[in-house]
Amino acid sequence: MLLLVSLSQIVYSQKSDSTIHFFGNLFSAESFKPVKYAHIINFNNGRATVSDTLGNFDIRLRPGDSLRITSIGFQSKTYQYTGEWESVVFESIPLQERVYEISSVEITPWGTYEDFKNKFLNLDMETPRESLHPLVFEDLPQLPDDTEPMEPGIFSPVSMIYNLFSEEAKARKKYQELKNRESIEKKIEEKFNRETVSNLTGLEGEKLDRFMEFCNFTDAYILNTKEYFILEQVKLKYKQFMKLDSLNSVKLNQ
Repeated sequence: MLLLVSLSQIVYSQKSDSTIHFFGNLFSAESFKPVKYAHIINFNNGRATVSDTLGNFDIRLRPGDSLRITSIGFQSKTYQYTGEWESVVFESIPLQERVYEISSVEITPWGTYEDFKNKFLNLDMETPRESLHPLVFEDLPQLPDDTEPMEPGIFSPVSMIYNLFSEEAKARKKYQELKNRESIEKKIEEKFNRETVSNLTGLEGEKLDRFMEFCNFTDAYILNTKEYFILEQVKLKYKQFMKLDSLNSVKLNQ
């Protein structure tokens, strides 16, 4: 009986003097995307770390310790570990996205008020003859009567302003579409790329290209799925791919 009491005291003493290896994964509660480069601080022992590009981090703590988690674009969060003492613990922690209030900005299709005023003042405007006294035109050169008439409205100031602004609007819209597509492709590349897949499967060159085509992940799937789950799918696809590749090799040898 004395031996059992002594052993329990030793085990309790070891636990009280040790720390838990805590592995956490941070993700957005709205989009489920990983939260990278977040700062995590243990209030109780002063330890601190930063999450990686997959939202993963590890830190030492004890039961009852509190972690302060902060990241740009997300609300700060205090997480307290209330579980039992274990050597290793894995936890997924959601963070709420934060909306920042900024001062109002006025956006116009023609730039600043001064830009609009200068463009308008520099327009060539026609003066109707009937609105002025006939004596005004006596000593002025006259255009021949057989001058080919212009199509009405094409060169009017309103038409010119409309054409000018509509072209600028189209150019800005096209530029924004290109920027949005570039941003989407960058996000896809961060989650599913040759380097990551090669490190996970060991495939290289032409075989790696065939395998990535075999995965057949859509852009929507990659954008809306956490990187951890994508990598799990890559592992499953890899097993299927290798089986099919082996069968094809056997058929060719026959």
